[in-house]
Amino acid sequence: MNVRTIRFKWTAALVLFLCVCCGMPAVFADEPKQQSASFADPTAELPKDGSVQWDGEVYIAPFARVVTSAGTRVQLGARSNVQDNAVLDASRNDIVLGEGAIIAHGAMIKSSRPAAVAAETGRPGYGNPGIDALERYMAAHPSAYKWGALPAFVGFNAVVDGANVSDGSMVMHMAMVGPGITIKSGIKVLAGKRVRTQIEADDPARGKVVYLSEKDVEFMNGVVEVNTALAAGYSQLAREQISFVRGIGYNPGLVPGNEQRELPTVGGVKTRQPDTGTYRYRIIGNVTIGDTHGIRDRVSLRADEGPVFRIGAANRFLGANTFHALQHTDISAGDRVILEPNAIVHGGAGEHLKEGRRTEIGDGTVIGAGSVVFASRLGSNVRVGANSLVMDSVIPDGTVIPPGEVWSGGRKLYKVEW
Repeated sequence: MNVRTIRFKWTAALVLFLCVCCGMPAVFADEPKQQSASFADPTAELPKDGSVQWDGEVYIAPFARVVTSAGTRVQLGARSNVQDNAVLDASRNDIVLGEGAIIAHGAMIKSSRPAAVAAETGRPGYGNPGIDALERYMAAHPSAYKWGALPAFVGFNAVVDGANVSDGSMVMHMAMVGPGITIKSGIKVLAGKRVRTQIEADDPARGKVVYLSEKDVEFMNGVVEVNTALAAGYSQLAREQISFVRGIGYNPGLVPGNEQRELPTVGGVKTRQPDTGTYRYRIIGNVTIGDTHGIRDRVSLRADEGPVFRIGAANRFLGANTFHALQHTDISAGDRVILEPNAIVHGGAGEHLKEGRRTEIGDGTVIGAGSVVFASRLGSNVRVGANSLVMDSVIPDGTVIPPGEVWSGGRKLYKVEW
């Protein structure tokens, strides 16, 4: 590490400290020749004691939380991102996010032991079919990644407690990885699985993990690229006017397929409202919503990647909910939809979706606390039980999905293991 990099890191930490103390978003330029920036949404909760150290091009999304205690620290590597309502809890030990670490919506990194995501510095001394996929991808994209700078992914509402998620590995949605475990490069923990032992983490025959594919690597690359663009775009918005990054307001543009700034439409009226009143929430970009009366604290409706959200009236979003979508995909929700606390709706692509890209939630549907709906069509009056995952599915009207289940392709696969 050279003197210039050290100077930037400590300058970034000082700027972050001052911004948090003053209630301002943390926005700072990276080394001048790179023309890059890091950004923390004003709603993000960050320590005020300088215990968070930043590299460049970091994005911290609405309502993310970082917790430290005396003597612990959090390191945020270059091009890492901590998404909406995610938590980095370093109250017991340090947490290190390396270059390209992805902490997705609602995920939690805990610290019963020191925890790390994407923090390796070189090629591991072992091999597996997932590493072969990583190296094929690197060979085909020589300017994109190299060992020591590969992304790693922790999915929606997943939990990693005192574990190491290596470069080029994934912990999928609503999975849990326990203390002392290393998820090795080339390994993907399956959605909803709980990994308690190292042999479960290493051996696909145990039913908890599979080997990474080149498609997985391409997905992680896309997430890093988008969030790097969002860090730059929100930084620019904040420099223009701080109120642009508060409450109901603009998306930054800059994302392919969502290049233009848009304001949300609330009750038929284009709206920019930095102060949302009693409840703190964020509505960003081309979101059309019937009303906001049922929105509670820590709700993020963020159309800054996927370009179009259409949400009806008389809905109730009860807290710490996220609507987000992958590039070139949309979300549509009807009237009287209820999202219980910590429920997530995320758009994706698939032939089972209208136009191959529209996630839909029908009228009167209830998504239970802690549940995730991804790239799916839910009919009217569907009930998704608490802590369930529905992905890549078409669910008919009136279906009841019990609590704690993983569904894909319109059918139950297995129970969530924790």
